[in-house]
Amino acid sequence: MNLFAVGKIVGYFGVKGYLKILPTTHSLQRFINLSQVYVGSSEHVVARYTVGDVLISHKPLLLKLKEVSNRNDAIKIKDQFIFVEENELLKPKKSEYFVHEIIGCEVWSTDDEFVGMVEEVYKMKAQDIWGIRKAGKLHLIPAVKEFIKKVDTKNKRIVVRLIEGLIEE
Repeated sequence: MNLFAVGKIVGYFGVKGYLKILPTTHSLQRFINLSQVYVGSSEHVVARYTVGDVLISHKPLLLKLKEVSNRNDAIKIKDQFIFVEENELLKPKKSEYFVHEIIGCEVWSTDDEFVGMVEEVYKMKAQDIWGIRKAGKLHLIPAVKEFIKKVDTKNKRIVVRLIEGLIEE
């Protein structure tokens, strides 16, 4: 079973076991249709829970799991992640990608020079930043159309337009 993180439990609210969730997904509405989720420190160590209630008017959003009935239960799973199965993922919009699709891609310049491998995706307010490693050195490239020219997640290949100073050797 493939699981994907859609949020992180960052706290709790009240005495009935509501969880404060920091979403890692582009749509808060996606939580409303969930009937079950998996909670754990990684996708390999999880427990299944039933969704009881979702309140998206709060920031962060509030999630009530039927098996978490009080504050003490909520405290026990704080700092863990909320996972869903692959068939529960919302499809990204055109020119948007899941983080797991980008990580591990080879990055090549428009001049057909190997730039490195995507090792990390940093979520920033303005845009994502892709961490690309080559020969032990990490390079950061903003994930904007000015630099990212082609993304082929099926073949794990990305083509970028480099400008002077973007990648320093």
